[in-house]
Amino acid sequence: MLRAVGILAVVVAVAGCGDPAPVPVQNRTIGLKLDEYRIVPKVVTAPAGSLRLIARNNGILTHNVAVETIPSDPDAQPEVIARTATLHPGERDEITFTVQPGTYRLVCTLANHDDLGQTGKLIVK
Repeated sequence: MLRAVGILAVVVAVAGCGDPAPVPVQNRTIGLKLDEYRIVPKVVTAPAGSLRLIARNNGILTHNVAVETIPSDPDAQPEVIARTATLHPGERDEITFTVQPGTYRLVCTLANHDDLGQTGKLIVK
């Protein structure tokens, strides 16, 4: 019985790994909520071309969100495609940018927020 409980715990832990299901954008608009230390939704899909990003800070600290390339060389710096203003609690910002098909990183660029998990992914088709 104890072994079965242990196996079940491992299965549940492994099933929770990985990215959540991607959320498709509506009307070429990406809506993101920022807080300590998350970007919600974590994975977004969008068509290539011009996109609008609306970010709202629902947290108690300042946050922003940048759309960055993911370099193939781990030592290379990502290219920032777009970035919102620094948002204080309760503030929102809206930006427009253009992207090609590919996978991009969504990240808060303030302090060590990305190291604490405030990242996401934009998949452009």
